[in-house]
Amino acid sequence: MPLININQLTDDLVRDTAGPTRPRPPAHPGPAPQLPGDPVRALAARTAVRQWTARPLHGDVLLRALHYAHEQDAHLWHPDHPDTPAPTAAVLVRNVTGIRPGYYHYEPRRPALLPQPQSLPDLQDLVLQLEFADAAAVVLVLGDLAAALTRDGAAGHRQLLSRGAAHAHAAWLAALSQGAAGTVFAGILSSAGRTELGIDGFHRAQLLGLALGVPPTAPDGPKEDSR
Repeated sequence: MPLININQLTDDLVRDTAGPTRPRPPAHPGPAPQLPGDPVRALAARTAVRQWTARPLHGDVLLRALHYAHEQDAHLWHPDHPDTPAPTAAVLVRNVTGIRPGYYHYEPRRPALLPQPQSLPDLQDLVLQLEFADAAAVVLVLGDLAAALTRDGAAGHRQLLSRGAAHAHAAWLAALSQGAAGTVFAGILSSAGRTELGIDGFHRAQLLGLALGVPPTAPDGPKEDSR
């Protein structure tokens, strides 16, 4: 039995951030997505980590975390907001097995990381706190602010921020459940995102960031799920 009913908390958040005429969202059909790893491990490791070993993060751990976040968004948000684009994930890969260093966008329909034409900048030029430049991968949760404002005005902006936060935390918990470590943080510098990665802040607005890697306390690093 879960200690926290994440689905109910998110339902309440959707209700509270909706516009004044929006009715309470109906119950979501179907079972909620399951964490790709051990939920007890995720709860036990739920602390911000800003230091990692030099060992690479397993590529499957990263992809499963991104897939879980996408599934959670589809389950909790899309039924009540089908006209609002879902958050997307841009990924800065520095040290991940099976994936070359570079700048990628996560494509959930494949699922896969699609390389982008921009080259990967030095992460130290993108972040305010330099420890995040040592992460094996940095996930940037992006949202279509223009569409959210057109649909719901100021309430759409608040809801987009809440949805982006839920997306980032879902990916974080999924990574923790597989033995990875990291933390949700504000993300990269807005000016660097615009000039280096083409994140314009309106049609593609940065909502939150997630830094991931192999924790120093894991002697063998995250294991690939055998299921």
